[in-house]
Amino acid sequence: MDRKKMYLVILLICVSTIVSGCWDKVEIDERAFITAIGYDKYKGPTPEGAEDIEKETEEKPLNRYVRTSIYPNVSLIAEKGEGEPFFVYSTTSISWADGRAEVALRDNKNYYAYHLKAMIFSEEVAKDETLFREMFDTFQRSVFLNNKLHFFVTPGKAQDILMTDTGKNMDVGLYIEELMDKEVSPTRTAKSDLGSIVIDLNESNAALAPRILKSKDELKVSGSAVLKDNKFIGTLGELETRDALILKGEAQNVDYTIKVDGKFIVIGQTDLESKMKAYEDKDEKIRVRFAIKAEGDIIQHYFDTPNEPYDAKYIEAVNKKSSELISRDLRNLFKKVQKDFGADIFKVGEYLRKFEPDTWEKVKDEWEEIYPKIDVEVDFQMNIRRAGIQG
Repeated sequence: MDRKKMYLVILLICVSTIVSGCWDKVEIDERAFITAIGYDKYKGPTPEGAEDIEKETEEKPLNRYVRTSIYPNVSLIAEKGEGEPFFVYSTTSISWADGRAEVALRDNKNYYAYHLKAMIFSEEVAKDETLFREMFDTFQRSVFLNNKLHFFVTPGKAQDILMTDTGKNMDVGLYIEELMDKEVSPTRTAKSDLGSIVIDLNESNAALAPRILKSKDELKVSGSAVLKDNKFIGTLGELETRDALILKGEAQNVDYTIKVDGKFIVIGQTDLESKMKAYEDKDEKIRVRFAIKAEGDIIQHYFDTPNEPYDAKYIEAVNKKSSELISRDLRNLFKKVQKDFGADIFKVGEYLRKFEPDTWEKVKDEWEEIYPKIDVEVDFQMNIRRAGIQG
């Protein structure tokens, strides 16, 4: 080997050694892989024995949030340790950064937020515009947070949610991730993640966030929280949330229970296409129209009625009846959101801005007053494709 080649080999070896070096190595069992964080409003006083030596003033508050975080016992997962399957820490804090600093004083692990799965606000925190906007600004700026993480509002305490023992031998953050990311995702709770909520608030000043509740030792995602003006303003129930998702075209697989000729039957929706159009009519009034097409199967009828599900006239009657009932429910849901919340969660204003810019220029300054009064038309058309096995 000549001298040039020898120097080149030595140089490559040196470079590869330097590049592959790990200068800030932290062993995996020394990390706390946080999976969920919850925020409650601080109501004081600080527990005895945990008082801060600093003095609180109006300009320098010490406690505004109760921050609760949870992470799994990685040693137990790797079958190299023992103890609880997860660890929960709560601390009072002024801000996100302060909470991180405070917990570092009482936990021996190195916190790692790249794998964060869920963020939970109590309704009290979400109602406080100042606290809400502070936190969302932090979320949006942070390079350590995944915009796809799940964001929830809870009517109780976020701390109670995170301290729930699900009985699944796993921490709540991982449990929530599996609950929301199932093959067939729930259609009775909002599907929004942190990133989509931020976009909706920026574009339409309104968004839906999933709600999470605790009942005894059981967690449930149920309905949605309505966000407007960067705060929580109200809730939609499970069926109302389902209808909102249908209008938004985000609910493909839905079951409808309807009554036809005195019998309750169930239609399983298998496909959905929702198109919205907003426009100004000849009287200069803003109108919005939803044209929705759905396909479905009869998944429950009556035993020993072999002829009805296969009769073309009967299927036509079922299609007509279900279309009328669902159209009515969707229209009522839109009107409720208008009347009760004045929240443009369906992005009517955004549609006008993009596709009817001349109209938007006329109404944008008064949109908050105009939106609750716009007329809505919903045309939902069900088309049953399969009747299933004869019952």
